[in-house]
Amino acid sequence: MDKEMMPSSLLAHYNKEIVKKEIFEFSKNRWIALYGKTMIRYNGEEPLSLSSPEEVPSLVKRFNARTIYATAGKYEKVNKENVSGDKIVAYTPFFDIDTKIDKWEYAIKAADVIISALDKEGVSMSVYLLWSGEGIHVRINENAIPKDYDPLTAAHAIVQYILRKVKDEIKKLSDESEGVLKIDELIDAKRIFTAPLSFHKELDYVAVCFSPDKLHEFNLDWAKPDNFRHEEGVFSRYVEDETEELLSKAILEYKPTHEGIKPERRTTPQGKIGRFQVMGIVQAARYYVLYGDLPKAESFGLNRAIFYAWAKYYGKGYTPKVTGQKLPAEFRKDRILVTVAGEQVYQNPENGLFVIGDKEQTPEDYNREIKEKINAVIPYDKAWEATVKYVSSFPKEVLLNQREFYQKVYLPIRDAFIEKVVNRKSGLDAFFK
Repeated sequence: MDKEMMPSSLLAHYNKEIVKKEIFEFSKNRWIALYGKTMIRYNGEEPLSLSSPEEVPSLVKRFNARTIYATAGKYEKVNKENVSGDKIVAYTPFFDIDTKIDKWEYAIKAADVIISALDKEGVSMSVYLLWSGEGIHVRINENAIPKDYDPLTAAHAIVQYILRKVKDEIKKLSDESEGVLKIDELIDAKRIFTAPLSFHKELDYVAVCFSPDKLHEFNLDWAKPDNFRHEEGVFSRYVEDETEELLSKAILEYKPTHEGIKPERRTTPQGKIGRFQVMGIVQAARYYVLYGDLPKAESFGLNRAIFYAWAKYYGKGYTPKVTGQKLPAEFRKDRILVTVAGEQVYQNPENGLFVIGDKEQTPEDYNREIKEKINAVIPYDKAWEATVKYVSSFPKEVLLNQREFYQKVYLPIRDAFIEKVVNRKSGLDAFFK
């Protein structure tokens, strides 16, 4: 593309504040690439990178570029000494769903299949989507991968594992699309993908990001450059170590297929229980100690685990993908807001179970999301007995106060549940060491 032929609308797009900000925030510590007539990855001898939002339109103009890419891998520093595969410090797992523009709906259907598979494996809150132009990426925030795994191996193991799980459904969709729909394993050390809000390399669409709960609202108008619809900062949202349970299974079945990726085994001890499950069992025990109703306690525990995970990582204005039994229409209007243990929560007045969105959290949901996952590490009955004993050791006024409970009961044990609750010493001193 000759400089004088670069459309003014292209530069105007990259000069927009939200575009500069989103591309920079996503691309920090990533090696970027620019595409115009050719792919450009170096500025002199140094790999291209961004040090400020203002560099986005500056580099686009300087190199006559149309599209901005970034590496799936992140580095401590982006320089010529530090961008080899063994210097990757984090890696964004992604599923590249490819189709043609006239059959774009098949990409949405395939994304739904993958999102559902990830959700069944306990990975949902770190997932976001990017419409890439003629397809869609399902991406997982890199911080959802535990730090004691090699990031590149972990990302590839996750993608490989999920694609095996959904291969029959994806094949069916591919056949329906007459072979247009494709999903490939593209995880490797040098992989680049489209940066959020970048122009597509050929089509007049921009890459917009959005959360999974908005998947079925999407249409191609969202990606029009003059009036795009993009969920700001969605690629930064995550639950720390959310992929841990999935990864522990995926790595056992992992078969490396790319150069530079080798089977990885954890060197740290097994048996960690996730924060979501810790919050769930501790909140359930809190309710049980105060009110003594086990089914409602389990409903309350899962409800609060969902709420706190949502509030911490997504903030106001986001509707979480909620686990639970969908309420009949007649109950949705009749749910009531009650105060339980100092926390405001919606309740189904018909059976007393607790509600988020239009779903109530049942004991069966608690069994699936909390009990079974704890039981995979240690016997749940042992964990429950120890948790009730632990929670009971606190004064009632602490259990009835939302802030006090979070800070004094939950926080000290959230990352050391087995050590500080199940295997605890007598007395409260052990909890705060």
